[in-house]
Amino acid sequence: MSKRSVPLVVERRIQSSRNHVFGAFSRAEALAQWFTPDREIRVEVLNFDFVEGGRFRFRYTMTDGRCPVVGGCYETLEKPSRITMSWIWEKPDPLAGIPMRVTFDFIDVAHETQVIVTHEGIPSDQACTIHESGWQGSLDRLEHFLQAAQ
Repeated sequence: MSKRSVPLVVERRIQSSRNHVFGAFSRAEALAQWFTPDREIRVEVLNFDFVEGGRFRFRYTMTDGRCPVVGGCYETLEKPSRITMSWIWEKPDPLAGIPMRVTFDFIDVAHETQVIVTHEGIPSDQACTIHESGWQGSLDRLEHFLQAAQ
């Protein structure tokens, strides 16, 4: 277990404009198609109010039958460059109640968008590894979603 939390940072270049990438985060019907670490894991958007201070809740249906729920609020929405949201898992998840924060930065790079995910407050190395894998998978899914939309 880490003595102090070090932010997890995951980066990816995606062949799409910042507006399209930001748009994929801004609509519940879009998130329901890609905001999951694996195509075998289903995400259900339970609540989605995409405004600063708006709340969200997502339920994931895992391949082993577990259904973890994460929720929080949108703290910062700067179209098309940044989204910051609180991130709190609900019981019975082992990380339930631990306040975390996730920031998505979108940077223009030629004809692509550099997506930088910064996840703060992860309490252990094991949880960090799991979240890193999850964000890598989600960015894979985002990339496929945006390619299919073109």
